[in-house]
Amino acid sequence: MKNPENLEDLISVIIPVYNVRPFLRACMDSVFAQTFRNLEIILVDDGSTDGSGELCDALAMEDPRVRVIHQENGGLSAARNTGIDASTGTYLYFLDSDDALSPVALAHLWTACVRTRADVAVGDFLRFSSEEVPRERRTFAIESLDTREALRRMLLNQGFGHQAWGKLFRRELWEKLRYPAGLLYEDYAVIYDVMLGVGKAAAVTDALYFYRMQEGSIMHARITERNLTLLDTSERVTQMVSEKYPELREAAVRLQVVTYMRFLSDLLETDYRLFPDQQKRIIATVRSYRREFLRSKEVRKVDKLKLRALLAGKWVFYLMYRASDAKKE
Repeated sequence: MKNPENLEDLISVIIPVYNVRPFLRACMDSVFAQTFRNLEIILVDDGSTDGSGELCDALAMEDPRVRVIHQENGGLSAARNTGIDASTGTYLYFLDSDDALSPVALAHLWTACVRTRADVAVGDFLRFSSEEVPRERRTFAIESLDTREALRRMLLNQGFGHQAWGKLFRRELWEKLRYPAGLLYEDYAVIYDVMLGVGKAAAVTDALYFYRMQEGSIMHARITERNLTLLDTSERVTQMVSEKYPELREAAVRLQVVTYMRFLSDLLETDYRLFPDQQKRIIATVRSYRREFLRSKEVRKVDKLKLRALLAGKWVFYLMYRASDAKKE
């Protein structure tokens, strides 16, 4: 096994920063505490106005591994792309500046890549909303996966979510890929392109990434026209995966239908008059997939009930969907 101090195994940690001063210190402390030391830490200040940029500069004074790039506000995708372009590591790791890491996160993911010769490694994550960063540790175990199985798990959200954060990538995977500028749901829009270039993947059982839940995130914001790109992204993923791996079409359809139904429910919750043509598109698409969806063993019973409710009518669907969500709370 290679020495983690070997420059061939430099990890570039890319951290976009925009108006997160209250959380940035905790995020960076978790990076400084990594047991894997051979890091290039790239802070991309995306036009912050709350003092986050100045804090980035102060953090760079504390650790020579930190590089700060200040740029005009261009959004998350632009900031991550700047970080990719500036990186020199063998591996890339994306970390959001209000989140944090387990001290062994990068060591475990790097070890998984080396032991299994994987192009990407992913660990589990924990959600938290308190000021204190979690400290949970689990048993460390590595599972080697081929590309098809990694994609299947990602489509079914079985430990391989379609977020870019929490995954350690060989930089070659991003050589010809960048985040789509200005697009919401940017991870969803690019991660399947990345994963289709993977030869082998590794899954780590430990909870390594700590995701901070905040009010006012994209998931909780009012729906605007920009959110409609989710429909195109989801459709493209189904087509792309089905063409490359026809045996994964069922899982891809499941993800698209579940995504469309969730989006329709959110539309109706926000304002039932919003985007009537897109509502019709969602309903028509879901109806077109109904046989595959209802016959699939990959689909949960509750999601099949939601689809049946939609077939009965939009408002029957909405009431059933919200009742189902209320049971989870």
